[in-house]
Amino acid sequence: MSQVKSVNRWQMVGTSIGLAIVCFLASCTPSHQKQDEEIRRSLATLQQAHAPDRRVAVFDVTWSRSGSNIIVKGEVEDQAVRDNVLALFREKATGETVDSIRILPDERLGEKRFGIVAVSVGNMRGKPQHPAELVTQVLMGTVLKILKKEGSWYYVQAPDRYLGWLDRDAMALGDQNAVDRWIAAQKVIVTDYFGVVRQKPDAKSLAVSDVVMGGLIGRRGERGGWTEVEFPDGRRGFLEREIVQDYAKWKRERKLAGESVEHVARLFVGVPYLWGGTSAKGFDCSGFTKIVFRLNGLDLNRDADQQATMGEVVNEGDDFSGLKKGDLLFFGRKATEEKPERIWHVGIYLGEKEFIHCAGKVRLNSFDPKHPHYDEERLRTYVRARRLIGISPIPETI
Repeated sequence: MSQVKSVNRWQMVGTSIGLAIVCFLASCTPSHQKQDEEIRRSLATLQQAHAPDRRVAVFDVTWSRSGSNIIVKGEVEDQAVRDNVLALFREKATGETVDSIRILPDERLGEKRFGIVAVSVGNMRGKPQHPAELVTQVLMGTVLKILKKEGSWYYVQAPDRYLGWLDRDAMALGDQNAVDRWIAAQKVIVTDYFGVVRQKPDAKSLAVSDVVMGGLIGRRGERGGWTEVEFPDGRRGFLEREIVQDYAKWKRERKLAGESVEHVARLFVGVPYLWGGTSAKGFDCSGFTKIVFRLNGLDLNRDADQQATMGEVVNEGDDFSGLKKGDLLFFGRKATEEKPERIWHVGIYLGEKEFIHCAGKVRLNSFDPKHPHYDEERLRTYVRARRLIGISPIPETI
């Protein structure tokens, strides 16, 4: 469930500010404790202003004392943010403030500050290692912003601004010119669940790579019933023509509508749940809604609670009569006087109290107690719905 996943990520990443304070307070003198508590509160306020969601923004700041000096370390994404952090310390702290804050992208990357996904599905992880948690996935052809490097891993930001670590072998590195060439290049989009790029235009030829629905790959020409393609990293091969479409034409033909959303969503019935998954190889709940809307021309935010900020709130009315096909349904815990709202699951409304979502696998359920697929838990944890279809203009995504 996406919101639970995001909470665990917060626990995994940790609040570096809080950890620094715990370590610091253990060694500081009583005369400094009041000052440091004030710094902590001010820094938390600054973080909330510049990076309220750590899944999509970098704000990692710690500090320590060295004699009468305070050494401020960490990473931020903007010079103005660094200036604000340093101004805070110079105002609140006694002694000299030593600046050891790094602005991302890391200047040591040189000009190659972009990556183009060159495998069918790139697995972005919470730490720079393969056993780490899968936080999200990016499809072939996606342009990523590179922020820093550690060993063979790169800390990247996807178009929806989601952050994570991606292995070097999953992408082609390049500068802005390389990105511009890729964007301008003629491409095809994969429109079948899966496909195999072959070395030759022959179904018995050896594979170059697999591809999945929604992936983008360069188009070089046609040969019989095959499309000659080129990967972002320069590899070439052949795909059966019937499983791809010209990307520019495909984009022009997208029309976000309830019927088309339902059609795409039903294509994935039975696909298994995968924590962090956003591809036909496996989904989590918000990864499922994300790919369904992407294949209808709209890129959603990544997690369920983030998607719950998009579009407009819908009054479901009595007996869900106010909902329309394609509305997003959000589940979790409604706000009370004691606790805030918490969204941890999302699905798509299909009409007649029926909805489709990924829970264990992509499946259909109903709010109707008389329906054979009635889901009592989802009815009990339903929070609200939001509408993205028919809104003018279509809301921007992050």
